[in-house]
Amino acid sequence: MSGSVRCTQLPNGIRLICQPIPWSHTVAVGIWIGVGTQDEPKGEEGIAHFLEHVLFKGTRHKSGRQIAQLIDALGGTIDAFTDKEMTCFHLRVLPDHLPQGLTLLNELLTEPALHPKDIEVEKSVVLAEIQNIDDTPEELVGEIFFEALWDGHPLSRPVLGSKESVREFRRAKLLRFLRHHYTPERIIIAAAGAIESRQFVDLVAQVFGDWKHHASAQATVPPPQPFPTLRVAPRHAEHCYFCFGVPSFPATDPAHYPASLLDIIVGGGASSRLFMEVREKRGLAYTIGSFSVAFKQAGFFAVSGSCLPKDIQKLMRVTAKELRRLKREGLRNGELERAQTQLKLSAVIAQESVTGTMFRLGRQVYYFGQPIPMDEVLRRVDQVTEEEVVAMAQRLFNNGSFATAFVGPVSDNDGERLQEILNGVLMDG
Repeated sequence: MSGSVRCTQLPNGIRLICQPIPWSHTVAVGIWIGVGTQDEPKGEEGIAHFLEHVLFKGTRHKSGRQIAQLIDALGGTIDAFTDKEMTCFHLRVLPDHLPQGLTLLNELLTEPALHPKDIEVEKSVVLAEIQNIDDTPEELVGEIFFEALWDGHPLSRPVLGSKESVREFRRAKLLRFLRHHYTPERIIIAAAGAIESRQFVDLVAQVFGDWKHHASAQATVPPPQPFPTLRVAPRHAEHCYFCFGVPSFPATDPAHYPASLLDIIVGGGASSRLFMEVREKRGLAYTIGSFSVAFKQAGFFAVSGSCLPKDIQKLMRVTAKELRRLKREGLRNGELERAQTQLKLSAVIAQESVTGTMFRLGRQVYYFGQPIPMDEVLRRVDQVTEEEVVAMAQRLFNNGSFATAFVGPVSDNDGERLQEILNGVLMDG
């Protein structure tokens, strides 16, 4: 069994959360910074992700090579990622190596070198990453779906930015963004594994306690206003890739639970409605599934997949009819129970991983201000009724107004026709 979770705050504003895990022999720590794509100024799209990359290139005291050698010497893993709302630098090491690991992360975040030559080298890496997405239809369709759903809002922007914006990054821009956003009051440090809470708090206070921030007002990003549109990216491809969806609910809304169960029932696995009807019964899709995503102020429910171009119109009709059938006729026998079991199992499996536990703690403190006990999560999943799931389907699929994205041998006119079919079937009757 895991130990009790402890939350505290350092005098400089950094929030800490720790969960000892007695059976673990390693410790995972994440430095969560409340900055991401949504915080980027216009013209600097992708700067949060780019900064995360270039911080590993060197500090005032260590070169990029020395940093890599130290990471290898620790014998663990140190990595980072950037998403729409936050950036996370995380590590997993043996407990004896945690002081060195945390000291290195502190140095990366507070004393980066940001040499111009390193910035230019990293531009090439990120530009290649952007090109790779443009060359990967299943990735590209997801990117342009955000534009179709929340056109113009910062959440609609690609995490990587654009080739044009990345080429313009300079040391001064990166330093300005770092000093404005990498501040203690926006930081959560989460830990899980072979460490006691008191020991963790003392260690973090020693390493990060002197981190002072430049006083600067943090602009509040307003929630996106839904404005469903169509985006088409014509490509020479054997398949047509699609993604369509509707606004849903933020992570803090209790409606997130029935929405997550609806996601599993609609397209969350081999027994889901869409997989059985579209792929297994009719063979219309190479891949098809649904996904429910929740941010701090917004969320969405979407369906995505790929098929042969000759099947795309029929696939849109069959998919829309299945969604319409669900909201009209309700759930089938056993569907809710199977979805509840899947959702609970995924939560428990994540809890059994040291890094997974750390990720859960960091995200929960970011979204809710405190951790949610696993027993409470499982209880909320079990409390969802069939009526709530059906009401959720009726709420999400009732207006016939999907944001829609297509990549492949599809013209703008084709996309308009496909969107009309999809929305028209749902509005029928």
